[in-house]
Amino acid sequence: MKMSKVAVTLVLSGMLAGGLTACSTPQPNPTPSATSTPTPIKPAAKTPAEAKLAFSKIAKDSCFEAQKLGVVESSEGFKVVSLNKNDSYKDFSAAYLEYPSNYGLIWELDAITACADYYTFSMSEEAGKEADIDVTFDPNDSTYTTFEDFGEFGSSNYKFTIVDGKFATAENLDPKNAGLTVIRYGSITDEDRTVVKTAVDEYQAKD
Repeated sequence: MKMSKVAVTLVLSGMLAGGLTACSTPQPNPTPSATSTPTPIKPAAKTPAEAKLAFSKIAKDSCFEAQKLGVVESSEGFKVVSLNKNDSYKDFSAAYLEYPSNYGLIWELDAITACADYYTFSMSEEAGKEADIDVTFDPNDSTYTTFEDFGEFGSSNYKFTIVDGKFATAENLDPKNAGLTVIRYGSITDEDRTVVKTAVDEYQAKD
């Protein structure tokens, strides 16, 4: 998701010393001189261990940003909203909307894309073992791909684009559940908050 910038420089002629006289020879108009397009610097390749370490930091920063500012994750059929604690509604802060009108609460942050992998890494660290997640880095587009095998419960396979050191999109590579999730930190709208409010009100109305 990175775009190269093309710099074009115009070379302007200076005024001749002494000014112009009636018989001065008109100076030719300056002609633009374009510089060459800078070649984007291709990121260095990473070993699986290096990719995993870099990805773990991105996962942590993404989750901390989501908790600090709130996060909205949008896909074709779902919207997930997680508010920061100060913006919670009746002590609830996260919910989803399955279009067009199926609302539900989210009880744990590891169910949110921005935080799921961070919790995988942090829980493994607490247990004193390495996180059971494979990570590869593609230097051609600076994306990270993850794979987790849950045995009888299936597997997880995602491709992440990164912007400003945080997750920007997450593409599910499972052909049975293919889809793209767009992740937005902060700038929570009233429409976003309504997802949490509606889910909480419906949940409490059932009690």
